[in-house]
Amino acid sequence: MAHAISFADVCFLGAGFYLAAAWWFRSRRFDLLPPGPPGYPVIGNLFQIFSEKNWKDFAALGQKYGDIISISILGTRYVVLNSHRAISAILEKQSIKCSNRPHLTMACDLVGFDKAMPFMDCSDRFRRSRKLFYRLFGTTNSTAAFNHIEEKETRRFLRKVLQTPDNLVNHIRFTAGAIILEVTYGYTVQEGTDPFVTLADKVMAIFSLVTTPGAFLVDVIPALRHLPEWFPGTGFLQDAKRYHHLMMESVLRPHLYVVEHMAAGTATPSFASKLLGGGVSPEEEDVIMWACAVIYLGASDTVISAVHAFFLAMVVFPEVQAKAQRELDAVIGSERLPSFDDRDSLPYVNAVWKEVLRWHSVTPLALPHIATEDIYSGGYLIPKGSYVIGNVWGVLHDKSTYPDPDVFRPERFLGKTPQPDPQGICFGFGRRSCPGKSPFHLAEASLFITVAMSLAVFSISKDVVDGVEVTPRVDFTSGTISHPKPFRCRITARSAKAEALMHS
Repeated sequence: MAHAISFADVCFLGAGFYLAAAWWFRSRRFDLLPPGPPGYPVIGNLFQIFSEKNWKDFAALGQKYGDIISISILGTRYVVLNSHRAISAILEKQSIKCSNRPHLTMACDLVGFDKAMPFMDCSDRFRRSRKLFYRLFGTTNSTAAFNHIEEKETRRFLRKVLQTPDNLVNHIRFTAGAIILEVTYGYTVQEGTDPFVTLADKVMAIFSLVTTPGAFLVDVIPALRHLPEWFPGTGFLQDAKRYHHLMMESVLRPHLYVVEHMAAGTATPSFASKLLGGGVSPEEEDVIMWACAVIYLGASDTVISAVHAFFLAMVVFPEVQAKAQRELDAVIGSERLPSFDDRDSLPYVNAVWKEVLRWHSVTPLALPHIATEDIYSGGYLIPKGSYVIGNVWGVLHDKSTYPDPDVFRPERFLGKTPQPDPQGICFGFGRRSCPGKSPFHLAEASLFITVAMSLAVFSISKDVVDGVEVTPRVDFTSGTISHPKPFRCRITARSAKAEALMHS
């Protein structure tokens, strides 16, 4: 006699089918993930990645697993893109699915960078901020109007370096701060130690620290922010309070300087005065204040890093310096300094600053994007909620694209078959790319004029100790913004006429 199927049997079979189907789909999705090193239960790859220079670790994994790799840290999926092809296919062609930023608890909730455009989701405030950036940087004329400031401050830089070449880094910081503060706020820096320049240096060091992947456990376990400050291991809470105070000071003080001078009728024309002119609502004023702060803080530190790397490259690769100086002598002569009007006539000098951007990646890992929905590319699945990171250093040191990537070779960007321009990688991707990125971007303009004027008047060479030339070690710091590690060199005037030009 046949056994009747009870309701309980049906429920049991249904549950079994559901669990089997869920397991199949889960395993199928897992099979589609980009490859990467095997991890451990729960913690994943927590103790396998994030060394001091994790961009090199990711590039090495790319050599092993392919240009799209993935790892897991405490349940969060990180997908790293190690080639321009992968970056283009995901962060640019599918940018609508991955234009938001991950929420970094330390940087946003505790320190307070959440109103800075690099950390915003694609909200109405983000779009309004981006429009402001386009007004400032979107055309050649918008930045060319400030070329005279860059030329004036770079001349002052030359004189400072000639007087005290051992203070090269401080002179670079002072000059970058002077340019960006005058352009953004109409503020003229004080000789010696300027409070705004010092403040920007401190805050950008904080920014680099709090945005470094893996630097703070609270970014992985956000609930840690609610621990009492007396609890062991919560030193990051005290640090966050101090960081927040400095960060807010760097945003408010320059803004109030402009507002006060506009009210008194003594404001020097600047980006801030242009945007605030005509009256704005309190909400719009807040957006403008933060947009200008991003320019002031971000542009200065990237220029500092790039210019410092330029001097290192000239010491280590003297043949490049000699070739660039031959071009300058032929085009400019020795009766004047180069200017922005000469830019199109100096192809090799232009190639030098482009090679600086490639050889030393100022931001080795781009700030992470987050996938707001599942993304499919190249047969792989990038699940919703994954962090998607472009490995800028990995792309710009890919041997298949840039042979001998550790060699400083400006010729890469000249001739009939130039190698890819690094500007397409250095300034972000998709909807998160730097607004107004162009050959006339403010930071690039600063780099060009510094390179051109410095090569026109300086001889940059190795330091000599006890009669022996010392080749500096080529090494760079970790962090979101990377700088050359300290090195020594000799900087002298090329000739008496060159020295006279610096003082003219």
